[in-house]
Amino acid sequence: YDQTLGFSATPAKQPLPSLGLSRVFVLTGSGNQQPQGTAGPSTCSASESIINGLRGVDVAVIQIGSSTCGKPYGFYPQDRCGTTYFSIQFQGVNDKGFGDYTDGFVPTGAGPAGLPGCQVADDFAHALGDPAEGRLAAAVGYRANLTCPPATSAPARQMTAFAPDAGDGLVVTSPWRQNRILER
Repeated sequence: YDQTLGFSATPAKQPLPSLGLSRVFVLTGSGNQQPQGTAGPSTCSASESIINGLRGVDVAVIQIGSSTCGKPYGFYPQDRCGTTYFSIQFQGVNDKGFGDYTDGFVPTGAGPAGLPGCQVADDFAHALGDPAEGRLAAAVGYRANLTCPPATSAPARQMTAFAPDAGDGLVVTSPWRQNRILER
């Protein structure tokens, strides 16, 4: 949509703002599972929806970092007798009908979920936003000359909950320990 629809206080048919971007750089964190109760640096469903949505309207997405989680599915939580159920109810797709990224988006990867960019490990020695931080520096370098830093130009590898990315320094636990059903 390029105009308002009139669902809010703004009248219908008002022009919406647009950045007019032809490409976007996305810095992604590990697609590994996080220990229960922690908010780790993973790039998952909401960010993946943005990546996929941009690709669906022909915005080039350049991915710098590591593979994403792979969560193209959504749900509406349902409460029943004191228990909340989160069953998968839909698969999100972009304007071109693509939504098959269950193994995540992969920088330098092949296939429909592969994106141009660089595999770059997380850099804990620099603050986010520091021009010397590994992923930001790689994005700026890629923007300037379309090449990846030498240390991170290894071929992409798929991530699973059982194959941690040692470069990200995360503790990986079994998905069976993260998803629990408690009976009362």
